Amino acid sequence: MNPRNQPTISAAARRGQANSGVSPFRRSPLAAALVAGLALLAGGNAVAQQAAAPNAAEANALEAVTVRGRPKIEKLKEVPVSVAVVSGAELDRELAADLGSITKRASSVSYNQSNTRGGSLSIRGLGKRGFTETQDPSVLLTVDGVSYGLTQLGNFDFYDVDSVEVYRGPQGTRGGKGATAGELVVNSKQPSFAPTADYQLTYGQRDTVIAKAALGGTIIEDLLAWRSSFSVNKGRGYYSNTSNDRGSYSLYNKDRISGRAQFLLTPSSDFKALFSIDIEPHTTQLQNGLSNYVDTPLRYADGTLVDKTGTSVRSLLNGFTDANGVSHSARSWFANRGLTYANYLNQPVRSGSVSFDRTEGQYVSNKGGSLKLDWDTGSHTVTSITGFRNYTFDARNDEGTVFDVAKFGGGGVYYNQLSQEVKIANQPGGFVDYVAGLYALTTRDTVESHAGFGNDAGAWYANITQYERLDTNAGTNRGAGLALLRDSLDDLYTISRNNIRTRSTAIYGNATWHLTDDLGLNTGLRIGQEKRHSETWAWVANNGVGSALNPASTQYGLKLANGGALGGFALDSSNNLTAANSAAQTAVADSVAQRYYGVSTYSSLTAAQKAQVAAAKAIRLARINGLYSGVAGDYKDRVLPTAVVSPTYKFNENFTGYVSWQYGEKSGSVLQVNNHDTTVKPERTNDFELGFKSVLLDRTLTLNANLFLMNIRDYQQTVVAVDEFQTAQQGSTQYVSVQGNAEKVQSKGIEIDGVYSGLRNTQLRVSASYNDAKYKRFTNAGKPSELNYLSAVFVDQSGKALAGAPKLLVNVGGEYRQPIYGDKVAHVSVNTAFTTRYNNDESLSDFTWVGAHSTTDLSFGVGTARKGFDASIVVRNLFDDRSHEKGWSSYEPNPYPRWVGLVLSGSL
Repeated sequence: MNPRNQPTISAAARRGQANSGVSPFRRSPLAAALVAGLALLAGGNAVAQQAAAPNAAEANALEAVTVRGRPKIEKLKEVPVSVAVVSGAELDRELAADLGSITKRASSVSYNQSNTRGGSLSIRGLGKRGFTETQDPSVLLTVDGVSYGLTQLGNFDFYDVDSVEVYRGPQGTRGGKGATAGELVVNSKQPSFAPTADYQLTYGQRDTVIAKAALGGTIIEDLLAWRSSFSVNKGRGYYSNTSNDRGSYSLYNKDRISGRAQFLLTPSSDFKALFSIDIEPHTTQLQNGLSNYVDTPLRYADGTLVDKTGTSVRSLLNGFTDANGVSHSARSWFANRGLTYANYLNQPVRSGSVSFDRTEGQYVSNKGGSLKLDWDTGSHTVTSITGFRNYTFDARNDEGTVFDVAKFGGGGVYYNQLSQEVKIANQPGGFVDYVAGLYALTTRDTVESHAGFGNDAGAWYANITQYERLDTNAGTNRGAGLALLRDSLDDLYTISRNNIRTRSTAIYGNATWHLTDDLGLNTGLRIGQEKRHSETWAWVANNGVGSALNPASTQYGLKLANGGALGGFALDSSNNLTAANSAAQTAVADSVAQRYYGVSTYSSLTAAQKAQVAAAKAIRLARINGLYSGVAGDYKDRVLPTAVVSPTYKFNENFTGYVSWQYGEKSGSVLQVNNHDTTVKPERTNDFELGFKSVLLDRTLTLNANLFLMNIRDYQQTVVAVDEFQTAQQGSTQYVSVQGNAEKVQSKGIEIDGVYSGLRNTQLRVSASYNDAKYKRFTNAGKPSELNYLSAVFVDQSGKALAGAPKLLVNVGGEYRQPIYGDKVAHVSVNTAFTTRYNNDESLSDFTWVGAHSTTDLSFGVGTARKGFDASIVVRNLFDDRSHEKGWSSYEPNPYPRWVGLVLSGSL
């Protein structure tokens, strides 16, 4: 476990622990109550494995459930904020190892996954976002006391977990990086001087093998202990790629290997040091490309035809239409290849497979370490936490067909962070309990985007006018036009690189004032500052076949990264050479005329031939887009305050009420869009809560509930902005989707967390939330697909529900254990996560709603009462829920259908 300020274990206690094999905390009745309470509230089975039925001590310990992310161990009923706790034992029962599975066991929190780069956490509907490394997450992820600057650092399997805590509302006055919507805290099991040897081996459908183990104990008596754990998770995905040139990847396959080593040094009774290092080496998983293409609607929302040619698009595969709404299937370039677009229609759902080439998956690695020092002075505890993390991501994507269109598409992320925190906390029990500290974080993040093109790319990306001009039956021009169509993009390769540097610093403090035996007041303040520097480059890494068709750098302000020119030539509106062309550029134009039309000079071409050259150049220019070198911007938030004021009143030993106000700000940022800087404003959140913590029904029911109201100004998410480069190039206003701000957002509702142990051999758990999250003011939203007929670029989405924010989330879990055959125990556990409908797209399209659905995980088996051995059958997604959004032209089907596996676990 990883308390932020855990009490020091004395040398005598350590000796007793080492000699007896029992933790010194478990030797006291209160400590036993704490352990039992944590297991019971989280639905865990640590206690039940040692006894056939809950005894009176266990039932009475429910109110003593602890929260480890606080500055000291506190009883859950005395924590004056909305918080949920899930035990590692519960996660192990149904193989809930990743963030998607963990968040299905706590209310008000969701994980929004696209791939291992694009995941984000949201609480109360707040925090969902697309791919961006230029902004802090609204929901912070903290693992073993180290805050992660990017959520994707946690997009892996968690293993050897002691507990998970979910805090709702702004955080930061008690330490760590801080966040405006909430925090998810993962605590790993720590070393002890007692010998440990636990294992878990799983074999299941689709060649799944999951192996986990944890070993540990004494290295040097009373001085040095260790714990080492590892996890291996391998298996095929449900969907295969029938046209994969490598023939080895299935979509959403698992290939994860992780290991952690920890060392606990206790040279004296008042000092201890915990060193941890973990690594997940480079592995490859394929999560991009699972698109199920469907018929585009015939008409927009106003009744006008989607296909501007007037042709019914019901027979067309919409994912492959050009910017004018015309399907590529009408183009002879593709239609004569023996594979029609109808082959792609509903392919994943219809056949369980996809067909595309050149995808190699995402290469990902994650590693880091931390050093935690605790010094007990008698009256205070001083803690230092130093953390380091390194993360890499590299994707090679395809456009989704077997045609030679995209090569090496995607990009990479190379991320490092270094954090340092020092804090001091007094020993609890006086008039005031307090903690104060300093926090610093530096990050270095390099993000690259790659775009490579094959010999089918020109015909693919050409708009209908360009395609018809080049694929023409007008005499000898057709051969030249087809050659230009091919060469316009063949083997072109462009790269953009964004370097992001961030420095975060903060000073914080939190105090709990015990005004009377029953009345308390919690206050906290954090003052933070963020500095960001963003610098971007974009260049042509390989000109490929069509270098002579490059634009002129003098015409559009384009240049290579080394400062050189692109070497192309400029044309006027009539497709003639401009006077600005140099002799060298004119020579390049003449070489195009010679190569494609067999004439000596460009000026000798006919008007139709010049129009073909201009069309090929336009196709190429659109893919090259903006090129620039070292465009930089800085952003500095002078003050980022976080505050909390929360009075509590203990009505009796079993019922505590509280009122809370929490305020938080998230830093703004700067980013570059096609050679121009744009800024994102800070996000500001006010959170109001009214709640209670209770233990009822003769201490067999723990019930915590709260009402909340969150008002957010300048909520950070995807918006539409003017693309200044493309506007200058096209001569009319062009727009692009970027990170920005929605003016006002509000989230309000109720949250309930409860556990009941009044039935013999049974534990029941429920977490539920009703959340009404809406845009109060959002006037610069992008148009959803069905509104593309509008001339206006921005639409007003004020009053609509936030993307990814269901109104109702209910997670219900339970476990039943029955003694059989002496010391054997039969057990069954189940967890169901239910969600009402929600819109999954930030444009709030009517076609991207996900219907109400539930996912159920089941485990049943037989084991020994004292964890010697257990054999279980685990079924994930028991009822094979395949819920998904409908989508305008495509959607991604549920990548995780029902799965069944055998789990063998125990201790040696």
